[in-house]
Amino acid sequence: MCILFIYRNPDADSESYRLILATNRDEYFKRPALLAHYWKNHPECLGGTDMEPGKEGGTWLALSITGMAGAILNLSNEEDSSDIPKKGRGSLIPNFITSNDSAISYLEKLHKENQNEQPYNPYLLVLINLHNGNIDYLSSSTKSTGPSSSQDAVLGFSNSGLSVPYKKVDGGKEKFKNIVNNVKVSEQADLIERLLKFLKSKEKYLPDPELQKRSPKMYEKLSSIFISGSEYCTRTHSILLVNGNGEMTFIEETLMPDLTWKRQIFSNILSKNK
Repeated sequence: MCILFIYRNPDADSESYRLILATNRDEYFKRPALLAHYWKNHPECLGGTDMEPGKEGGTWLALSITGMAGAILNLSNEEDSSDIPKKGRGSLIPNFITSNDSAISYLEKLHKENQNEQPYNPYLLVLINLHNGNIDYLSSSTKSTGPSSSQDAVLGFSNSGLSVPYKKVDGGKEKFKNIVNNVKVSEQADLIERLLKFLKSKEKYLPDPELQKRSPKMYEKLSSIFISGSEYCTRTHSILLVNGNGEMTFIEETLMPDLTWKRQIFSNILSKNK
């Protein structure tokens, strides 16, 4: 279970933001993972990585300073038309941001694979162009018609089908919109704190028939943006800010084994050669 909110403003200037991304990673507390870092074999790429045996190097959110980023969410209790063993979906982002593929061509190839054999665990993959704010995404659902793009200023995604978002996505979008609306680059420090407070919200959005249908055993627990728990919980908050000059700031807060939160901040200027 994860949640993702994106604000986009392709016409941003030096005083405003082209992109604002805020997301929570919800996962089993004991699942091993590395904190966000520049990758050894691809030093232009930044993100946390999975260290579960057999899935090492996969990721839930990562970016390249060449200007591409990706986030992936699982689809809960999704209908499956294939009985073949599935591959981990965490490889889909590294495969994209280290390639020369456009977002649409990459998603079209995945869609063809899904139609033939559904090789990956069910997913919703969101690809972001950090240069122009374009958002393209693909659901691996059997009902998917292929890649989609959005020109909306504010988007929200979670673990349900795109046509039936969870109540916490709709409610969260309104709160997120109020935080990012007309915010200036000079207010960045305050913006980060407000976004982190938003990502830590335990307000429950109930009733939610779609969430109850997909996660009947954890329905109430999963109805808030922040998931509390000793075994399964929100483990990582991530914020990505890109201003009109192409200056990028990536903030990650991770829940550590001693139950404290560790914050990392990375800053860079996007390369123009993607």
